[in-house]
Amino acid sequence: NAFEDELGAQPPLGFFDPLGMLADADQERFDRLRYVELKHGRICQLAFLGQIVTRGGVHLSGSIDQAGHSFDSYPNGIAALFGENAIP
Repeated sequence: NAFEDELGAQPPLGFFDPLGMLADADQERFDRLRYVELKHGRICQLAFLGQIVTRGGVHLSGSIDQAGHSFDSYPNGIAALFGENAIP
């Protein structure tokens, strides 16, 4: 494979492409997929951090909408979507 020497390819798997998305790809496609993977990983890290901080009781100050509902007036986690105090 053309990408066996790329950063991240290491024993015992070497270059890991289980779906074959790079079987006939060029360097530009490889760089694009690597960029997108890093971006999605960073978004997931921020989402996880937001969940942990909110579960810890830290809420943003101010209103979430024009009606004046505050961020801390809604429950944490899935209860914000389903339940008696759910976000409308």
